Amino acid sequence: MLPRCCTIRILSSSTAPNMKIILSVIILLTSYMPLSVFAHGGDDHKHLTREQVAWEKSAQGALVIDVRTAKEYGEENIKRAINIPYKQIVTQFKSLEIRKDRQIVLYCRSGNRAGKAIMMLRKAGYTNLHNAGGISAFLAAKK
Repeated sequence: MLPRCCTIRILSSSTAPNMKIILSVIILLTSYMPLSVFAHGGDDHKHLTREQVAWEKSAQGALVIDVRTAKEYGEENIKRAINIPYKQIVTQFKSLEIRKDRQIVLYCRSGNRAGKAIMMLRKAGYTNLHNAGGISAFLAAKK
């Protein structure tokens, strides 16, 4: 015999139809709610691309870093961006004495090298980093 706390109560045949009605009402009500309510709490906020976020951070004074090669930087770059190739990022940040909590936006051709640079910087203790992606999309997102 099982203790009282472990016993399972089987619904009687008289309560089963009530449960079916309750479940039907719940399904009916939730089927009319937009999925966005469940996904992120409603549509009362804006959705920004990573490039748009990067422009906002830049407008707030973030340091913008182009992690492409000097040749790529010379061909096209973001105004005010500093060119530091991603393989040299940690040593250059240390030599420039960039604070580890400084807001920094990084970009490259596609976002891949910027991502690698962010991983290296995080490992070195930098915390306020944002990958703006590739330069073409970054420039296209400028307002």
